[in-house]
Amino acid sequence: MIAEWKKIEKKQFASVYLIIGTEDYIINETKKRLVANILDAEDTDFNYANFDLDETAIEQVIEEAETIPFFGDRRLIIAANPSFVTTEKAKSKIEHRTARLEDYLNEPVDYSILVIIARVEKLDERKKLTKLLKKQATVIDAKRPNEAELKKWLQEISNTNDFQMDSVATDRLIELTGGQLTTAMNELDKLMLYKLEERIIRVSDVEGLVVRSLEQNIFLLLDKMIALDISGALSIYYDLLKQKEEPIKILALIASQFRLLTQIKLLEKQGFSQQQVAQKLKVHPFRVKIGARQAKSFSYQELTATLERLAEMDYEMKTGYGDKAQKLEWFLFSLQDQKQKQVK
Repeated sequence: MIAEWKKIEKKQFASVYLIIGTEDYIINETKKRLVANILDAEDTDFNYANFDLDETAIEQVIEEAETIPFFGDRRLIIAANPSFVTTEKAKSKIEHRTARLEDYLNEPVDYSILVIIARVEKLDERKKLTKLLKKQATVIDAKRPNEAELKKWLQEISNTNDFQMDSVATDRLIELTGGQLTTAMNELDKLMLYKLEERIIRVSDVEGLVVRSLEQNIFLLLDKMIALDISGALSIYYDLLKQKEEPIKILALIASQFRLLTQIKLLEKQGFSQQQVAQKLKVHPFRVKIGARQAKSFSYQELTATLERLAEMDYEMKTGYGDKAQKLEWFLFSLQDQKQKQVK
């Protein structure tokens, strides 16, 4: 858990916080904890302000921070999208008098807490204001955790709430939520509520309760295909049809995954690491990890041939040639036949 959260819970506040990153869970949890520990319910309307710096000039935010609180001890001021310290182009033509922010950072008032949220991977370190902001503010890193960090995070949260969740169950939770922190935490909350009396979360609980996205079902379907478990693959496929998912949409996602496997195969052959592949393809590192594992079961030629077949099926479906649902069944059977011939 983030160390600054513990200080906030103890009401040890900084005058200025700077949150950098794109992970919504960390951003929202930080805001929630600040609101809960700084403001009383009855004075929230008077002592809380939330600004979008694409719509409001920074000097107005500073004026709000310098306003003495009503009926309470502190004010909480949140300002998001500070384009003037990032490399991103501003979405509006608002001119910010950043000198007012510089003055405030050097002498912040003791009755307001200013939170600046930059939903970017990193700030523009070349700017003088960026250096001053990072020096004077308490920085909270809201970057997307890697798999090891996510696993540690989930186990720490479960332990903090007096739950037992072993490594196998944690790994499965990460897999079924695609390595997404916000989704994983929402599912962990649900699991803890369901197992409130026993306080032990097993892998069977994770598999039974965690809601799988359509994309995650496609990953699992491919795993079944690779393992030559045609009945398991068909079971997932039939479940998707029962959920009213369109065969043409399922086909598109299968093709997208095979396209990813092909790209991973090619880039790994060129010597790129999985982290480099994720950056180059602009996909979540966990997707690359799963994809790299799946790609090992295919040669590059097999992957390109499969993509060609999927493109043909897509054309046939869109032009009304044959039964859409049945075409995917035939595809699964044909892929199994192909892999069985290789085994022999």
